Amino acid sequence: MFRKTKDITQISLVACLYLVLTLSFSSISYLPSQFRVAEMIKPISTFNKKFAISMMLGNFLSNLFSPFVGPMELIFMPLSNLVGCIIGYYIGKYTHRLIGSIFIAFWVSASVAFMLKVVADLPFILTFASMLVSEVILMVSGYFIINYMYKKGVLSLDG
Repeated sequence: MFRKTKDITQISLVACLYLVLTLSFSSISYLPSQFRVAEMIKPISTFNKKFAISMMLGNFLSNLFSPFVGPMELIFMPLSNLVGCIIGYYIGKYTHRLIGSIFIAFWVSASVAFMLKVVADLPFILTFASMLVSEVILMVSGYFIINYMYKKGVLSLDG
């Protein structure tokens, strides 16, 4: 999947960007409704599936600083991000990247709602709905920003 130094560097930089954005907005990043501004960069994985690894690593590193850190945040959520972003990539590849990004928003929202149901006994449907609102806003906004930068040649995602 990635063997070149350039790929490893890009994956690492995007993961670090996710971490920095999450920590910069930590006051809203770790709430049950999780308005993580860093989610705006997640649609990058619909352009190139190697960035699904960035999302997994960025999520893992960000969750190390969570006041609710535990196995679900350090194992389940990073793996869920990886799977969701890979599926989102293929959905985007065969339909439209925006649709892939929206799928990722649904996937992440369901994953967080499931995790919070298991660890904090929060109601799944209510948590899912509140997460979905913020995730869709962030993913759609992020998609349009990344797509604009990609089309203008400011951002190279081809590897």
